[in-house]
Amino acid sequence: MTTAFVLSGGGNRGPLEIGALQSLLEHGIRPDFMVGTSAGSLNAGFLAAYGPEPSSIPRLATIWRSASARIAYPQGIVAAAWRVLRGADSLFSSEDLRRLIAQNMPPGITTFGQLQRPCYVTAADLRSGRLYLFGEDPAGPLVDGILASASMPGVHPPLAYHDLELVDGGIIASVPASIAMDHGATAIYAVNVGRGDEALPPVHGVLNVLSRTLDTFFVQSILHDLDRATADPAIALHHIQITAFGSVAFNDFSHVDEMIVAGKAAADAYLASPQPRMIAPAAVPATPGRIVPGAREYTPPTGH
Repeated sequence: MTTAFVLSGGGNRGPLEIGALQSLLEHGIRPDFMVGTSAGSLNAGFLAAYGPEPSSIPRLATIWRSASARIAYPQGIVAAAWRVLRGADSLFSSEDLRRLIAQNMPPGITTFGQLQRPCYVTAADLRSGRLYLFGEDPAGPLVDGILASASMPGVHPPLAYHDLELVDGGIIASVPASIAMDHGATAIYAVNVGRGDEALPPVHGVLNVLSRTLDTFFVQSILHDLDRATADPAIALHHIQITAFGSVAFNDFSHVDEMIVAGKAAADAYLASPQPRMIAPAAVPATPGRIVPGAREYTPPTGH
């Protein structure tokens, strides 16, 4: 059996994945390799670097505690508005995010081949509309790969990389379970902190609206990828959906410890009664679409 951990995008809700990883590791589940996108690429990369053991969890938690709106979204809204007026490619610079990734890797770890476990992270090329995968080439640059995967379009600038313009891989595959399957995984633990079908409170503020818009777009890619992963009877897909803190503001990094606790509780609950090959109820509508005057919700079929 080959085991893979697959970690979704989720922005500042990434600490939920740390709690889920803690649960998996404490239950004796160890990955042969990891796959991550967006915030999940940060968690997958750091865990692969320090080793998939419970002793690595406090270090990952410390990294998230050191993150802040000042690092992820430096200089504030006034500077962001000025960047827009000057025709910049994004609201914020990504230099502080690059520094956060580089400074928290173990000394001397600069390529994917130096990690303790194989790790694959995804990024989308804005020029071709295609998904690119870092991690198969041992010489691939680790910081560039993770930064590209974590660069939310419009918020952070695309990473210029060998004639590509790379951004958050979640816009094409938010929970890239199919990558784990393509690399031989027969037991996949997909930790998904993206949205389900729950209704969230109204959102206000241009940056919060942008974040919610991207998150809504990301969730549309989830069902296709999970559906493909469940199509093979040899694959045991464990989809652990965590919807806690779904309404937290995109730049609120003050709930790290609470998120870790919530993520662990959700994974503990799943592992107490695992249901492989099933898409979690939170990820698919359980009731008929809502009808409002002049319109109705349309739910496309998800059959194989």
